[in-house]
Amino acid sequence: MRKRVTISALILSFLLLLRGVPLALAQGGGDPVRGAALYAENCLACHGPFGEPRASHPAFAATVEFNTAFFNVTERGIARTYMGPWGDAYGGPLSTEQINDLLAYAQTWTSGDTPPLPAPEVPTGLEAIGGDPALGAALYAVNCVGCHGQEGAGRGLELYPPLDRSADVAVVIRRGVAGSLMPPFAQVYGGPLNEADLDNLLAYIRTWETPPRPRTAEQAMPQGAGTLILLIGIGAVLLVGLAVLTQRSSDMAEPGENRA
Repeated sequence: MRKRVTISALILSFLLLLRGVPLALAQGGGDPVRGAALYAENCLACHGPFGEPRASHPAFAATVEFNTAFFNVTERGIARTYMGPWGDAYGGPLSTEQINDLLAYAQTWTSGDTPPLPAPEVPTGLEAIGGDPALGAALYAVNCVGCHGQEGAGRGLELYPPLDRSADVAVVIRRGVAGSLMPPFAQVYGGPLNEADLDNLLAYIRTWETPPRPRTAEQAMPQGAGTLILLIGIGAVLLVGLAVLTQRSSDMAEPGENRA
């Protein structure tokens, strides 16, 4: 009987240990200050500063399984939603250590000792044309940089590509892309941005240097180069013709000289 009790206790302890493994992994001694910076860059676009809903996006609920759920959802994402995977093992840009930092920041929401989110980095010297690009830069830092990187360059990952400016970027930002990780950002489609915000955001995007389009052969040729090449070609033909005539004249003169 005592032996059975001992075996049962060991099995129970083992099961409890297994149950605690994900939680232990999620509570890997993360840094909440680093987590605040990561949260501002990667999460604030969809979730509020304290995990509350932002526009039509969901909140992170502080349930009994909050720690484990937060870690797993952040690492793996949720299929068929706008919540993509952020863990590098699942195609995202964040390491396990960084997700632990995010979790450490999220845990401060209930402790009341939450570090402030860093202000977005805004470029200087932006002129307002059809919207305020300085305001748009701040909006981009909050809403876009997590997925599309600085100046739309992407995160170097398939799931988080460069911002495609070849399409109608305004429509994509307003409405999102169905069946992808790109949610709508216009308020009329359930997003967090009003029309003035969208104008400012687009004004900032327009300040980026537009990649040069491939030029045709005519466009690549310097002005006046075509005429110069034509003249050189004509000159070359004339020189060749003159050489041929000279050679023929020489050949015709030689027999007469031999008869003399």
